[in-house]
Amino acid sequence: MSIKLREILDGASRFAASDVHLSEGHPPTVRVHGILRIVQAPPLDHETMVEYLNEIMPPIHAPLMEKNRCADFAYCIGEERRYRVSSYYERGKMKIVLRNIPMTIPTLEEIDLPETLKTIALLNQGMVLVTGATGSGKSTSLASMIQYANSVRSLCIITIEDPIEFVHHNNKSIVTQREVGVDVLSFNAGLVQALRQDPDVILIGEMRDVDTMRVAIKSAETGHLVFSTLHTTNAVQTVERIIATFNAEERDMVREQIAYNMKSAISQRLVRRVGGQGRIAAMEIMIVNGSIQKLIYDDRIRDIPGIIAGRQDGMMKFDQSLADLVRAQKVDQAEAETACDDVAALRRFIKGKTATGESGGIIGGW
Repeated sequence: MSIKLREILDGASRFAASDVHLSEGHPPTVRVHGILRIVQAPPLDHETMVEYLNEIMPPIHAPLMEKNRCADFAYCIGEERRYRVSSYYERGKMKIVLRNIPMTIPTLEEIDLPETLKTIALLNQGMVLVTGATGSGKSTSLASMIQYANSVRSLCIITIEDPIEFVHHNNKSIVTQREVGVDVLSFNAGLVQALRQDPDVILIGEMRDVDTMRVAIKSAETGHLVFSTLHTTNAVQTVERIIATFNAEERDMVREQIAYNMKSAISQRLVRRVGGQGRIAAMEIMIVNGSIQKLIYDDRIRDIPGIIAGRQDGMMKFDQSLADLVRAQKVDQAEAETACDDVAALRRFIKGKTATGESGGIIGGW
């Protein structure tokens, strides 16, 4: 007899699993504190997978699954749990991945994010990108930043997501959340429409194409604060990726627009906390100050890391962030060395050599 989906999800919840993988021909697998663990259950057959999908997929997405062979949507278990779901086929067999989304948005303090993110969240204008690999915590960081802005400022905040992950409620701000495929046809269409809806802040779940990037940059240029994500690993790659997305004849103009309108790029990775219970984000934070603005404008993007390393204006390199976490006894040094870019540099930072700037870095709130 096949195991019920609710049993799998309940068990995953008890072990604080971040993800549940369901694959035809294989037993369920869950990710706990970054490590995949196979559930002691029989392999899932095709009929069971179809039953699972029909149980959780909104009817509006059924034609998309049939046509595109994939669908992304949200699934809720009452008021208890919420999941982001990706369903697709692999070699003709169905797969479903459910990402657990906390029902309560964590504060920046609760997930140990740097104080500088509060300053970034309250910017008046410009483009802020949170980047990293899939599963690196981008959505959580963005949700916490939006929640912080919502708690201290009176703003009109519009999010365009695929699907809606964290659910925001009006506090001091008005928050409107629109889901691609349900409320709006695409990220680009939602962004164009948002500009007519009196926004102060716009969050775009992901900049997937050049048209969305173009409108996002223009939105920042015309006085809005725009948040979005990219699958890049550091500031240099982020700036270069945006520029490279455009046609060759547009790139000089786009580079100039980025120089004057990008305010920050936050790249993050998740590492295991001390004791292996949970994960924490290590970050590279670039603040586009005058020095970095000039480097981008002059097409000297590869020189940006040298400015970030100085830790002015709340900036930090990824290995500096790891060193701070080790020094704060939040991450073991062995774990940090596994995740770092440069072991020798990390060890220097841990010893305090250039690990903080003259102002003491940006972690004074810890």
